Amino acid sequence: MVNVRKLFVALVFCALGLSAAVPATGQGIKWWQSERFQKELTLSPEQITRLDEIFQSSLPALRAQKRALDKLEDELSEMILDARVLEPELEAFVARVEAARAELAKTRTLQLYRMRRVLTVDQHTRMKSLHDEWERERRRNRDDRPHPEKKNDPPPPNGPSLIQ
Repeated sequence: MVNVRKLFVALVFCALGLSAAVPATGQGIKWWQSERFQKELTLSPEQITRLDEIFQSSLPALRAQKRALDKLEDELSEMILDARVLEPELEAFVARVEAARAELAKTRTLQLYRMRRVLTVDQHTRMKSLHDEWERERRRNRDDRPHPEKKNDPPPPNGPSLIQ
């Protein structure tokens, strides 16, 4: 059971991580359409088609849930700044925001799970290796960038944001 869970978690991170390494299209990031991934994972045309079908079928719900979450987060930011809002009211609204966030995460996780089922065990293993390589490169690039916290820049005019 622990190995299955680790495998699933690795897939989630792999898919999320690899998606950032591939150029985005107008509809999102489609790593399975990248020539590199098709070649290195030896994806069949049927697998590519199925992965795209899963992505496309999930996209409307993901977009709607993201819009709803963004709207709720904007409202929460306004509530935090409003001194008239009582804590119990804010707490109830935070619960709504977090429920929306959880629903979005659930939809995304199910999408990744369905995509994982399209890959063979060998392809998944190779994908994990690609992800590990990407992660090392990402860390190297991050470490090479200047760190803003090391600068002596003043904080932004409005102070730090409470909600990112």
